[in-house]
Amino acid sequence: MREIVRLCSVILICILTTPAMADQQWTIHRVSYTPVEGTDVEYGQGAIERNELVHAPLGPVTWLIRVACGDDAASWEKKLNASVDPKHGSFRVGPPSAEEMRKVERGEIRFQQ
Repeated sequence: MREIVRLCSVILICILTTPAMADQQWTIHRVSYTPVEGTDVEYGQGAIERNELVHAPLGPVTWLIRVACGDDAASWEKKLNASVDPKHGSFRVGPPSAEEMRKVERGEIRFQQ
């Protein structure tokens, strides 16, 4: 049952995109970077850029990323963590909040490459 609910959530997120993206197949994930104490918090931003992700910064260690539908959160979490040294920090990837999605839909959150 949880898998069905998760699949429906992914489909809904794919449908609930900005009008400019309505004809494309995208999904949005929320990415959080947890730096190891004493390391540079911008190291996480470097991983976002190295992976050439279309992203919207929400803060110094939090982003929304826009990826092709079917690119699930777990696979992106694995890819991002593979691109950083664990001595510096790690990523968590999950769904955006309902409010974040509303802001994306209204164009208040803008993505960049």
